[in-house]
Amino acid sequence: MAEITFVGAAGTVTGSKHLLRVADKHVLIDCGLFQGVVDVRSLNEVPLPVPPDEIDAVVVTHGHLDHTGYLPKLVRDGFTGPIYCTPPTAPLMEIVLEDSAHLQNDLHARGFQHERPHGLPPLYDERDVERTLRKVQTVGLATPFEVAGVIRATYANAGHILGSAFVTLELEGKTAIFSGDLGRYDRPLMFDPAPLGAADVLVCESTYGDRVHPPDAIASLGDALAAARARGGPIVIPAFSIERTQDILFAIARLQRSDARIADLPIHLDSPMATKVDALFEQFPTWHRAVPNDAPATPFGVQHFTLHVTTDESKQLNTLRGPFVVISASGMAAGGRVLHHLHRALPDPSASVVLCGYQSAGTLGYLLVHGAHTVRIYGDALPIRAQVVNLAGFSAHADRNDLHRWLATAPNKPHLYAVHGEAESAAALATLASAALGWPADVARRGTTVAI
Repeated sequence: MAEITFVGAAGTVTGSKHLLRVADKHVLIDCGLFQGVVDVRSLNEVPLPVPPDEIDAVVVTHGHLDHTGYLPKLVRDGFTGPIYCTPPTAPLMEIVLEDSAHLQNDLHARGFQHERPHGLPPLYDERDVERTLRKVQTVGLATPFEVAGVIRATYANAGHILGSAFVTLELEGKTAIFSGDLGRYDRPLMFDPAPLGAADVLVCESTYGDRVHPPDAIASLGDALAAARARGGPIVIPAFSIERTQDILFAIARLQRSDARIADLPIHLDSPMATKVDALFEQFPTWHRAVPNDAPATPFGVQHFTLHVTTDESKQLNTLRGPFVVISASGMAAGGRVLHHLHRALPDPSASVVLCGYQSAGTLGYLLVHGAHTVRIYGDALPIRAQVVNLAGFSAHADRNDLHRWLATAPNKPHLYAVHGEAESAAALATLASAALGWPADVARRGTTVAI
């Protein structure tokens, strides 16, 4: 009998790992890092239910760190099998994992900038990433492939980020579907999620299972930027390098053509990683909606645009005066170049900070959203005098209505296990599946095993 053990993203939003046992084979669906508060990050040190050298393969749904970031640790500890993903996910993983290794080792070497002086050693380094990438095998959508000799797997578009997919697994006469992270319907850049097929079990993300996104994110961004411009100071937008930065740039390009309030607002992108991801949208044009571009030399046709790649170019932003936008990672302000810009902007009453996505507990972004009066960056206690705006509408995750719409495409009633969500949102999704659709549904608990 085939079984699923919920190793990660069960009771948390990060650390996605689901271990399949089929006959005498073990397969991981996703292999992500736990992120956020110390107690959650410490789960990265907990041994897997089986030794890495006994895992036969990994099937990856998409390139985000919380779904791929543990792979080099797995390889370092003895995993030798193949890692499957879609074609755009392979270069995304390379960008994400190289950045993760660099960040872990750099922060550790510098004593975590005085904020985490007793941090754990890095989980892996650049050599482990190189070994990991050599194991990657790409498979397109709707193309069945064999995993470990006991599973027939097929990817379908999940609509979350470039290359994201949910995966259908046929094994021992049963069918299990893993959603990965599900995207939203009617987004400007991403195609809608593909319909579900029949299944016995559905392991489904629930990040926003208890809420609905605002209806017009682009208009909300326009209002936020106009108000921020009127304050006269810098406008800092923390944004994830993968997908969120591209969504923001695409939205700004549209607003510049339609909203005179921000038509000539200078836009600065200070994110080398995001620049690499921008290029992937050109490399894989059939994996996203067509993008009108009036200025081919800039991403998505953004006007008054300046790219900052080197450290010296980033430092040039410190000399600017007057209203301007700087977009920089990370999206939860948990690290990266954006900390330098926030260090400068947060005590400034003329400045604005525009947050555009989920803020995990324990991150600087979470503190800002929840009204902190002071925060600590680089060891300095900073008063919050800047205007902080939280725009929920740019999330790349399906909300409650999107999840309901997607689940309703299933031709039967699989047993749903809610994962990748806080307790309230996971419980809300399970209740939705049960009450609205008549499905058997449970909230997955980390460390538990269920039969397929």
